[in-house]
Amino acid sequence: MKLKNMMYGIAGICLILSSCGHDNYATPDGGVKGTITNAITNAAIQTEQPNGIKIRLLEEKYGSGVQPIDFWCKSDGSFENSNVFSGKYKVIPIEGAFFPADTLEVNVNGLTEVEFKVTPFLTVTATVTSATGRVITVYKISRDKIGDKIIQCKSLVSAYPSVSNTINEFSKTHDISDDPDMDILSKQYTDTITDLISGSTYYVRVAARTSNANNKYNYSEIVKLQIP
Repeated sequence: MKLKNMMYGIAGICLILSSCGHDNYATPDGGVKGTITNAITNAAIQTEQPNGIKIRLLEEKYGSGVQPIDFWCKSDGSFENSNVFSGKYKVIPIEGAFFPADTLEVNVNGLTEVEFKVTPFLTVTATVTSATGRVITVYKISRDKIGDKIIQCKSLVSAYPSVSNTINEFSKTHDISDDPDMDILSKQYTDTITDLISGSTYYVRVAARTSNANNKYNYSEIVKLQIP
């Protein structure tokens, strides 16, 4: 009898442990993906990752007390989060170097496409070339809407593809806070960065910043090159 009772006890414990290991919680069945683009040029907004642009999701069924879902965009302005429950969300890009964007209402059903068009504080266009032990950047700064004072521009070089203001091993910076914006916008800048290792691959881009509250930079596209 004792053995029989013991067997029943062991069976009960196994049943409890088995049920604990198979909780019937729902798993995310949707997501959002897309790109943030310049409303004027339709080009992707260049940023940095992390610390560049966040996408914020607010699930509407929970009202004003909902906990936001925030995640970073990639450096080319694209984004994707496939760990979201299906439902109705307010979606907005935040903390980027652009004027406030519209909030979109999106019905997430599976992986759902979301596109934003924003006006950046600045647009940076750059040409990058290499020479023995160095790179040369030639660039201009422009803008489609007047905002805060333009205060800084810099060329950035890194051995890592995520080159940015915070990820770089070589840089050249210009403090242009005392220059009139009209002069800055009409000027062509040229930077030469030396002491690079011949035969090595580097990633290069140019950044510029206004005196915006979040101290965020606008960027040119990343250029990959090998130093001769």
